[in-house]
Amino acid sequence: MCAVVSAAVLVACAPKPDNQIRVDHVPAGVETTPLMGVNTSSNGTGGPSMAGPAPGMNALPGMAEFTAATPTPKWTPAANWAAVPLTATRKGSWKAPADAPADQQVEISVTVFQGNLGGLLANVNRWHGKVGLAEDVTDANLGDNVQNLTLGGRAAQMVSLDGPKGESLDGVLVILPDRVWSLLLSGSTDAVKAQRPAFRAFLDSIQWQDQ
Repeated sequence: MCAVVSAAVLVACAPKPDNQIRVDHVPAGVETTPLMGVNTSSNGTGGPSMAGPAPGMNALPGMAEFTAATPTPKWTPAANWAAVPLTATRKGSWKAPADAPADQQVEISVTVFQGNLGGLLANVNRWHGKVGLAEDVTDANLGDNVQNLTLGGRAAQMVSLDGPKGESLDGVLVILPDRVWSLLLSGSTDAVKAQRPAFRAFLDSIQWQDQ
């Protein structure tokens, strides 16, 4: 079954085997405390960067140590993804396609944060703003803007956003009691659309090691 949740937010879903992404309904009652310490600067590829401390802001105490102590998941990046240096909070970082000009590449990142990263609602609105969409998602319509997924046996939520000025992103949060995993695909709309199948395959390949 495929559904379009709004004119600006496109979410594609299809039946998947048990070991693939499954789509359900988003549970209510999501915590929405303010977001702190998240980088909202450009990623240098024309798309927004959404992992790591904000420009001019030092990493929160213990952030780098927490990230370093968290085991990196096992995964299978696409063959045409080029690994790039990690930040203090990133466990994985790539540009793709590897042989494309910088302005035609997307950024893929996997980060882990201690705490709840501000909650699902705050991040969905932040991602809307990054691609030029209205930051008007509320608790009442949150379920219309996200997919509920299962990644490596863990519950996750995803948004797929195509903005009005040629920027897009897919954002995934895995919210655990003591940490949040954030997985992002961002860049120009054409480049993001081209990489969405590879990003889905990457999500399907994840095996968590921080059990």
